[in-house]
Amino acid sequence: MSNTPSPAALARRWLPDVLLVVFAAVLVVFGAQFTTNGNFWLDEFFSIEMVKLDWTEIPAATAADVHPPLYYFILKLFVTVFGNTHIVYRIASFVPYVLTVLMALVLFRPAFGRFAALVFLCLMAPNVSSLRFFTEARMYGWALFFVTLCGFAAYKITDAQSPRRGWWITLTVTGLCSAYLHYFALLAVCFVYLFLLIYTLRFDRKLLRGWLIAAAVSVICYLPWVFMAVSNILYQATGGFWLQELPALSETLELIIGSRVSSHTLLLLLTASVITYYLLPGCGSRSCRWLGLSGLLAAVGVIAMGYLASVALRPMYLSRYFFPVCGLLWLAMAVAAAGLTKRLPAVRVLLVVLILYAMYEPAMQYRSDLLDTNAAVAQTVSFVEDRAQPGDSIYSVTEHVDNRVLEFFYPDCDTHAGGDLADALPDEGGSLFLVYPEEDLSPELTDRLTAAGLTAVEWQGALLDNQWCRIYYLTPQ
Repeated sequence: MSNTPSPAALARRWLPDVLLVVFAAVLVVFGAQFTTNGNFWLDEFFSIEMVKLDWTEIPAATAADVHPPLYYFILKLFVTVFGNTHIVYRIASFVPYVLTVLMALVLFRPAFGRFAALVFLCLMAPNVSSLRFFTEARMYGWALFFVTLCGFAAYKITDAQSPRRGWWITLTVTGLCSAYLHYFALLAVCFVYLFLLIYTLRFDRKLLRGWLIAAAVSVICYLPWVFMAVSNILYQATGGFWLQELPALSETLELIIGSRVSSHTLLLLLTASVITYYLLPGCGSRSCRWLGLSGLLAAVGVIAMGYLASVALRPMYLSRYFFPVCGLLWLAMAVAAAGLTKRLPAVRVLLVVLILYAMYEPAMQYRSDLLDTNAAVAQTVSFVEDRAQPGDSIYSVTEHVDNRVLEFFYPDCDTHAGGDLADALPDEGGSLFLVYPEEDLSPELTDRLTAAGLTAVEWQGALLDNQWCRIYYLTPQ
C-alpha cells in the first residue's frame, strides 16, 4: 500500500499555511499604499538633511543632535541606490514592515504555531502606529524589527536543544543594531538581556557563559558611540532637550491596539492573557511562557523608565519612543493567546475578529486622512509651480517651514526663510511667494506690501511640514 498522501490530505495540510501567506500578502499590499504619503514633517526633514552629508560626516552630525547614526546610514544607502525621490524615503522605512511580516511567517509560525503568527500579524500589520512609523522617514520601524528579532533570539537560546551559537550571534547583532538606531530601542534590548540573565540564573546556568560574551561584545562595540555622544546626551538630559512636558500615558497605550473603547477592552484582555499564560504551566513550554512575561515586562519597563527619567531629570520621553518595543509586546500577546486557546477554536475566531474590528476603522480613517493630506500637499506645490516665473522666489515666515522644507518641495525656486522680509521683497518686475501662518496678514505687513507696490493673491489651505498655512502670491501692482 502506498504511503503517498492523497490530494485531499495535502490540501488540508498546506491550505492553512497558504491562507496565512495570502493574508500576510494582503496586509503588505494594504500597508504599501501609505508609502505615497507626500506630507513630510520636521524630524523627517532632519533625516533628509543627514543623507545629504558624506558617509563620514553623518556620525558627528547626528551625535550633535543626540540620535545614533545607523538609520541615517540605511537611508543614505537607499537614496544612493534608488535616487533622491520622495517615495524612496518612505520605502526605506517600509522595508522593515515587510521584514517583520516575513519574520512572523518564517520564524514565529514554526516556533509558536499558525495562530500565534496570525494574531501577531493582526496586531502589527493593520495597526495605525505601524502604518505611520513604518512609512515615516525615521528610525522607529527599523528599531521595532531589530528589537523584536533580538527578543526572539533570546527565546530561541532558552528553547534550543542543539548548539545555540547562531542565535547568540543574532542576539548580539540585532541588539547592537537596535542600540545604534534609538536610545529607547537600546533600553528595550537591555530588558531583553536582563530577562535572559534572570532565566539563566534561575533555570539554566549553562547559558551564563554565552550571555557574558554577548553582553561584553555589545558593550565594547557600543563604546565608540558612547564616547562620541556622551556630552550631548548629558546636555540633553540636564536641560537641552526641547520637550517641555510629558505625554499622557494614553498616547503611549494607543500605539499598542488603538484608542477605541473596544481597543481598551482588548488591551486589558490580552494583557491578562499574558499573565495567565505565564502562571499556568500546562499552557506552554517554560521558554514560551517566559517570552510572554518578558515581552510584557519589557514594554512596561520602557514606559516606566521613560517617565521616571523624565520626572527625575527633565521631560525626555515621547510616546513614539515606545514603538520599538511594541513588537515584543505583540509577540507576547500572540503567543499567550495561542497557548490559552489551543482547544477553543471558536474563541480563536472571535479573538481574531475582535482584533481586526479594533484595527479596521482607525486604519481606514488614517487612509482617508492620507488621501486628503496628499491632495492638500499637491495643491500647495502646484499653487507655486503654476504661477512661478524666472526670478521669482519663495519666502517663509512660518515656524518650522524653513529653508530645508522649501527646498524639498520647491527645488527649482529661490528660497528664503527667517530674517527681515524687507530683504526678500522682489525687485521691480519680480514676484514673491510668501508662506504665512494660518491667519490674516498683519496690518503692519499689509502696509509694507502696499508701500512696496505689491498686491497679494491669497491661497488658504496650504500644507507644509505637517502645518497648515497660507501662501500669498505677491506681484507688482
